[in-house]
Amino acid sequence: MSLRGGLAWMSISQGGFFLLQFGGSVVLAHLLTPYEMGVYAVAAAVIGVLSVIQAFGLAGFVVREHDLSPDLLASTFTVNLVLAILLSLAVFGLSTFGGYFLQEPGVQHVMLILALTPLLGAFEFLPSTSLERHGNFKVIALANLIRMLLSTGMTISLAFAGFSYMSIAYGSLFGAVVSVIVFNVVGRRYVSVRLSISEWQRVTRFGLQMLAISGVNALSTKLAELLMGRLLGLSALGLYSRASSLNGLLWDNIHMVIGRVVFVDLADVRRRGVSLRESYIRIVDMITALLWPAFSGFAILSGPLIYTIYGEKWIGAAVPLSLLSISAIILVSITMTWEIFVVCQETGRQARFEFWRTAVGLSMFVGGCLVSLPMAAAGRIGEAVFAVILYRPHLNRMTETTAGDFSRIYLRSASLTLAAVGPSLAVMALHGWSPYAPILQVVAAIVAGVGLWVISLFALRHPLFDEFKRIRHRTT
Repeated sequence: MSLRGGLAWMSISQGGFFLLQFGGSVVLAHLLTPYEMGVYAVAAAVIGVLSVIQAFGLAGFVVREHDLSPDLLASTFTVNLVLAILLSLAVFGLSTFGGYFLQEPGVQHVMLILALTPLLGAFEFLPSTSLERHGNFKVIALANLIRMLLSTGMTISLAFAGFSYMSIAYGSLFGAVVSVIVFNVVGRRYVSVRLSISEWQRVTRFGLQMLAISGVNALSTKLAELLMGRLLGLSALGLYSRASSLNGLLWDNIHMVIGRVVFVDLADVRRRGVSLRESYIRIVDMITALLWPAFSGFAILSGPLIYTIYGEKWIGAAVPLSLLSISAIILVSITMTWEIFVVCQETGRQARFEFWRTAVGLSMFVGGCLVSLPMAAAGRIGEAVFAVILYRPHLNRMTETTAGDFSRIYLRSASLTLAAVGPSLAVMALHGWSPYAPILQVVAAIVAGVGLWVISLFALRHPLFDEFKRIRHRTT
């Protein structure tokens, strides 16, 4: 499947995924309290700390490798299975830690249920990653949509039935079961449970480098949430978790989805010995034009959005959402960092960079927790700035680009952003930045902003406008 076709199918899938995830979060926000969300969040954080042992990035290994022999695939499956077993045992064994640390037995109950998901995921690994390697994003998109639909339905049903925070845990487990079944059916030609250790050193070497990159970052994030729950309380953690989840809707459903498809294309370009320059410049151009306005809109309208969607009790999540959105804007400027380092086989260097980024980011976040919830969120902005300083020179080197290549792109994307958020800025300024700004005026500002953004795309002859025209032409 072509890059454009893959993006189209993943966009359709993530559109449905977004609606289900967003709709489910709205319903749960009205059924559960910030404290109940905090209980689940801290259980997930404890598991996240333990999950660092599974952050081997072996899906990227399967996609990246030029020649995948049966022995190499079997070794990859075996290493992944061992990690899944170790993680499940660790969660079972340490399930009492979360409850003891925060004097909340519900944390233990959630962890005991979620301990089963790594084992289930191990048997989804080969069919799902093999489908991705071969660019079969249509099947992946539909499979993910089915999983999310059934998982969200189960979670909401259990929440209505009074299962409180356990509804999220049971819904997650049900989703994992559905995912294993679906991927083993649609990707049945790739299913294999053959065990081998013949290539374990090669697989492990890659995995350890990925562990130093993704694992350290994941460990930092979850430790930060645990410390926030301890220093500021579970209600504050629930508010931060809500803000982070809403911010993540854009990041996960747009940026990460584009990244999955682009990664396959970049790996193919690299294997053919072609420079990444033109591909990367185009990617940065389109992603900043798309996500800078979106995250800026979140930052400006966080108050009315939180109040309208989740209700009065969640107003405290508005300022953290604004600050997290600003940090996302900064990180988008160095989009596809992980993908570039992996395809260029410089994961060792990135591992060192992630260590320093994590140390700086965690220090800023914890320092903020000693002051207030907004200051903790502001720490993420400092971390994002540090990441840009750290990564930008090396991204330029690997993609054969210069600062001048991006100055024009950033200026154009900033112009598009101002056009898109101008009406929202006017409405919020008119109402003194109140979260209670009239919803009809907020909606009108959003609609006007989208219209001005589209007009600006056309006026600037932006590549993203050409992509929209191609998609429209293919669907008519």
